[in-house]
Amino acid sequence: MGRGRLSLIIAGTVFLALALPSCGFKRKLVSITMIPDKTTLAGTGVELQFKAIGNYQHPPDSRDITTSVTWESVAPQIVKVDLTGLAISGNGCGTNITITATGHSDPHDSSSGLVVGTAAVNVTQPGICP
Repeated sequence: MGRGRLSLIIAGTVFLALALPSCGFKRKLVSITMIPDKTTLAGTGVELQFKAIGNYQHPPDSRDITTSVTWESVAPQIVKVDLTGLAISGNGCGTNITITATGHSDPHDSSSGLVVGTAAVNVTQPGICP
């Protein structure tokens, strides 16, 4: 086989490898699992660390994304949550207070859509509310 023909075969192989689609899809966050997903905090100033597990496709896997999501409580006066997912109970009482962890389906593209995980928190104050 001549050198010119070998170069042509190699160039064609490289072109096909680069041009044909493969499993090179962008990694995509499809859901967030919260740990714990339901809990009760009894008393004021009780702390609980939440964990956000990102579930991906392409390739399918799961990993801890706790520090890369945005955390929020729907009732921060009763239970607040900081940037790291640490929840702290306040003076009030409440049931099924939603804590959310929100991330982008593509963390490198803010227009890629949002994925939200939720957890429910009950806050009780012994002697004040059930």
